[in-house]
Amino acid sequence: MKKYITDFIKAMILGYFLSAAALCVLAFLMYQFEVKETHLRLGILIIYVDSCLVGGMYIGRKMKKRQYLWGLMVGLFYFSVHMAGVIALEGVTPERIVPITALALLCMGSGMMGGAISCEMFINKRSLS
Repeated sequence: MKKYITDFIKAMILGYFLSAAALCVLAFLMYQFEVKETHLRLGILIIYVDSCLVGGMYIGRKMKKRQYLWGLMVGLFYFSVHMAGVIALEGVTPERIVPITALALLCMGSGMMGGAISCEMFINKRSLS
């Protein structure tokens, strides 16, 4: 049981580390060039999705069973921690509920996709042995 928890925490840390690094690069690009707000929002969304994807791939490779579920959990927890911070700082207004729901679905879907990708890599590696 302890192995599951440590692997899950490592996947979350990997996802957040990737997010932090990519957001720093995005902030630098925004500082150097004039970036429109729509491009900035798209870049942030892509960073969140990629971070959940990588976290899902990591946890799927480590668990080797129920990769889809573990990837979904990584995406859900990534979104939950992110939203807890946003709600604590800004609060929730009714007009932001639909974008928040869309972000939740994207994070959970990309985490699950990461688990699926790791599942395919595991199956292909096992069949070659």
